[in-house]
Amino acid sequence: MSYEIEIKEVKPQPVMSIRTQCHAAEIGAILQEILPEVWAHVTKLGGTPAGPPFTRYHGFTENRVDLEGGIPVEKHVTAEGRVAAGELPGGKVATTIHTGPYEKLPDAHDALHVWIEKNGKEPAGPQWEYYRTDPGQEPDPNKRQTELLWPIRG
Repeated sequence: MSYEIEIKEVKPQPVMSIRTQCHAAEIGAILQEILPEVWAHVTKLGGTPAGPPFTRYHGFTENRVDLEGGIPVEKHVTAEGRVAAGELPGGKVATTIHTGPYEKLPDAHDALHVWIEKNGKEPAGPQWEYYRTDPGQEPDPNKRQTELLWPIRG
C-alpha cells in the first residue's frame, strides 16, 4: 500500500490516558483493556470526549513498547488510579491515513519514517495514532481508518 504523507499544523490537545509497557505482540490486547477503562473514567466524571481514541508510542526496545492509550477531551477531569491527565503536543506533524487492519499499521509507520528521513525532517517527539473508525461500528478490518501523526521540527 502506498501512503500519501503531508505536513500539517495541529493544536495541543488535552487527553486522559493510561501509560504502560508491553511486548509488541500484546499491543492490541492492552489497548482493548486500557481504552475502555479511560473512556469509563472520563464519562463517569462528566468529561466530554473531543475526538477518537489514540495511542502514543513513547519508546521501543527489542522486547518492550512504552505506550500511552487514551481519549482526547475538551478539558481534563480528575486523574485517578492509573488514568492520568496529559496533552498531545501542538505544532507541525507529518501525517498519513492507514486504511486496513491494525496488523498492517507497521507498514504505515515505516512509510512515515522513510518519508521523514527522505525529506530532511527531524522528529520532534513520540508519534501517535487516532483510531478514526470504531471497530464496533465497522466489522470489516479492511475499511478501518487510522491517522498517524509524528511531530517534526521546523
